[in-house]
Amino acid sequence: MSRVQDALFSAHGLVSAPAVPPLIPVAFLESAAPAAGFLQAMNLSVRAGWRMAVRESTWIHGHLFARVQSAGTWQALRDCAQGRCALREGLFPAFEGFYLGCEEAAPETRAAIRPDLPALSFSSAALVIMRIESAPPPGWWQDLHWEIVEQRSLRGTRAA
Repeated sequence: MSRVQDALFSAHGLVSAPAVPPLIPVAFLESAAPAAGFLQAMNLSVRAGWRMAVRESTWIHGHLFARVQSAGTWQALRDCAQGRCALREGLFPAFEGFYLGCEEAAPETRAAIRPDLPALSFSSAALVIMRIESAPPPGWWQDLHWEIVEQRSLRGTRAA
């Protein structure tokens, strides 16, 4: 997805496109440090053997995403996060797709921004707690710092 982000920047000059690494935002947490075992609980909320596939691009509240079909995996992660931690609004929506940015695109030009998406299906990913510090919206990508605080492979669990 980083190639798609770079292509959006090259073709349209949209700086928010490559501002964050390829990610599928599940939740923005109120707490900067969720309770111990948070990522383990997230992992256990998903059934092993999960698979996601990239579909079409779509605009969600003024932000571009590459929609993914996850067969309930994204929703299970979202429900687990919501059950274990208070959630808040983020710089962009939590949505079942790769975040592609493009918030600064004028509303009248958004329909013309249709990136070529790879035919991609995957069953390997990482759960990540990422700290993001930025200028307030709009224009948050102009003063942005992000770091990965914790990471764990998303494997899921076998049904008993």
